[in-house]
Amino acid sequence: MLESRCLQGIWSSPLIFIFAASGAAIGLGNIWKFPYMVGENGGGAFLFIYCLCMVLVGLPMLIAEVALGRTVRSNPIDTINDLADRKLIHKNWVAVPYLAGLAGALILTFYSVIAGWAFAYAQRSVTGKLENLNEQQAANLFESLLSSPVELLFWHTIFMALVILTVGQSVTRGLASVVKVLLPALILLLLGLCIFSLMTGDSKRAVEFLTRWRWQDLSFDVALSAIGHALFSLGVGMGAMFAYGAYMNKRMSIVKACSIVAGLDLLVSILATLIIFPLVFQFQLDVESGPSLPFVSLPIIFSSLPAGQLVGTLFFGLLIVAALTSAIAMIELFISWLHERYSISRLKAASLIGGGIWLLGVPIALTFSHWDSKLLFGRNLFELVDDITSFVMLPIAAIALSVLVVWYVPTEMLKNEQITRNPRHYRWWYNVLKFVSIPVMVLLTLAGWIGD
Repeated sequence: MLESRCLQGIWSSPLIFIFAASGAAIGLGNIWKFPYMVGENGGGAFLFIYCLCMVLVGLPMLIAEVALGRTVRSNPIDTINDLADRKLIHKNWVAVPYLAGLAGALILTFYSVIAGWAFAYAQRSVTGKLENLNEQQAANLFESLLSSPVELLFWHTIFMALVILTVGQSVTRGLASVVKVLLPALILLLLGLCIFSLMTGDSKRAVEFLTRWRWQDLSFDVALSAIGHALFSLGVGMGAMFAYGAYMNKRMSIVKACSIVAGLDLLVSILATLIIFPLVFQFQLDVESGPSLPFVSLPIIFSSLPAGQLVGTLFFGLLIVAALTSAIAMIELFISWLHERYSISRLKAASLIGGGIWLLGVPIALTFSHWDSKLLFGRNLFELVDDITSFVMLPIAAIALSVLVVWYVPTEMLKNEQITRNPRHYRWWYNVLKFVSIPVMVLLTLAGWIGD
């Protein structure tokens, strides 16, 4: 019976669940990816659509995933198997948590490599190698990192080792003890850097750019990018929130907790833009410089600022903290399943899964220099894995999990989960999920595939 494999331990308080779920959601996507997506997509228009997607698509799907995880209080794979045993769903639905877990694991193969860039730049900042840089020197510094497979693999290894050691502990003890320190530290660092940036940089132009509304900036591609990043940023479709929901106390309001998580996630994304753009405008750099923005543009800025070495070290340290809290969640699904199903220690399970992810990350690290060959649709290995996970696996998993909640899980079972104590909030969530979130996700996903 499933009960013999149920998870041991409950989050000690609602605050710890919020910390853990927020840590899973907040990561490189907020601090590294979101600012450059805002820059590439016109500023205010993208920001408006993104906020809309968070409220009408991301948040309802996040609530659905957490609620589904708490129905049986087990890992996602065994939860689906239990629902099949109750004849509520077909046994083939178990493919969904496998897909979600695989998506998270594949994302971590390149996520770890990019986190390694943050380690490398933090080390360079500490040792003073980011001082007195002009634009060409900063570009050369970044290129030298990408063309050094030994250094890329070294930092990739360090990061994955930290992930394995952290997630190998008990979730409700080891992870809780990490996130309740790291998340507040992350937000405090962000606030401090944001205040510094607004006081030092061109805050007026930055705010104008972030609130600027131009109809020509609105397009299908902008909407697709916004909704895709909203899911990625919240961790929806990776099974992490599903797994964390299983550790959630039955007395917690899921709607309230998930709303706070989504709010914190959005806050961090906006703070990151308010750190980067005032400085970019002050130093007249290109806001559309793409993924290299934090690693080429910002070092130029830091090298010109008072206490720039300290500011740079804090910023790249911030990226590392954000990456670690998210990476932990990306492999929780399979680790909890291995731990419960086969009664092996979490550390051993983390070592097996993490070791496989590290190995798959090796060729991805090399795509930035030695193996930059196009494999399919004009994309190299890194681009291919990024596109498959972001535009195929995550949307399918997110849609499928939401469909399970809306059409298969009995309403009484959902109400017993204390999704919310307010009936009006429950009806809002259920109707938005059914009539807005799922249809929008299906239409945008299909349109994205056809467009490609």
